[in-house]
Amino acid sequence: MTSVGEIKLALEQSCELLRDAYRCVREAQSALEEALDVLVEAGANHPESLVPAGFALAAERFADQLDLIVGSLDLVQRLAAEL
Repeated sequence: MTSVGEIKLALEQSCELLRDAYRCVREAQSALEEALDVLVEAGANHPESLVPAGFALAAERFADQLDLIVGSLDLVQRLAAEL
């Protein structure tokens, strides 16, 4: 049988992984923003955009992913506090 202590430990590990995921997504978001800036600058005198269509879509979806991670972290923390 699994003890409450083991469950709390697993939940804390989940929280740490969610925090790591949040940091990674923020780093990816920053890197993509930098890449977009470079591509826009490089393409200023180019007849066609150098920015791939998928980049803009990816940039828009970062906020949703960050919200999902934060919401998940909140739920796991509340569950751990209730135990």
